[in-house]
Amino acid sequence: MSMISARIERLPFARFHTHLLLMGGLGYMFDAMDAAVLAFILPVLRTAWNLSSVQIGVLGSSTYIGFLFGALLAGTLGDLIGRRAVMMSALALYCAASIVSAMVDTWPSFFAARVVAGMGTGAESAIIAPYLAEFVARRYRGSFTGALAGFFSFGFVAAALLGYFIVPASDNGWRIVLVLTAVPVVMLLWWRRALPESPRWLESRGRGKEAEALLDRIEAGFARRGMSCRSRSSKQQCRPPAGRCSPISPRCSLAGRRASPS
Repeated sequence: MSMISARIERLPFARFHTHLLLMGGLGYMFDAMDAAVLAFILPVLRTAWNLSSVQIGVLGSSTYIGFLFGALLAGTLGDLIGRRAVMMSALALYCAASIVSAMVDTWPSFFAARVVAGMGTGAESAIIAPYLAEFVARRYRGSFTGALAGFFSFGFVAAALLGYFIVPASDNGWRIVLVLTAVPVVMLLWWRRALPESPRWLESRGRGKEAEALLDRIEAGFARRGMSCRSRSSKQQCRPPAGRCSPISPRCSLAGRRASPS
């Protein structure tokens, strides 16, 4: 195990990881919402544009066609230019294409916009979990990625609510819904701008000093919250003060209780 990996492995699950979980999870939520809301939009478009069953089927497949190619490209690009760059670019691509799809008036244009939006969601969905998991110690990684995937359910619920209340409210309800699924992504992009590149990826590209400097900043944040990360030994974990252990680590919680004064 390299020194970079060893330093990540000794970090406890803390507020830093919770922020990563929220930023990644919200991306998954918008991905799911974008894919699911199409089911509520297509019946309206069928009537408004007088579409055949074949055309409706093609439109229904548009997002997933783009998703396929976006997911296939995300891994290769993530290795070449970095996980963070792919994640941010994919999210911006989805946001722009979704807004464009809300403004078109023909089904071929809508199809093209949805394919591009699907490429963005596919790339983002494929890269976000491995990217964020590289900041998490192995003992928490399964719970972390499982919690990330759980955000998909919020997106499906949100899509159903938008489809039920907004789509039938007016002739342009479907356009409003597409904008509503895209505009919050701008806020998410602004929030994610502070995300660093994966230290494991930096190390794999021969940028070990950048990876070490990044982990120095992360460990400094832990230290400000009372967690000791001074030793760089791969066998010594950062220890939170008594009573402030990670809520998802029974072993840490037990250690905290033992260390607490009686």
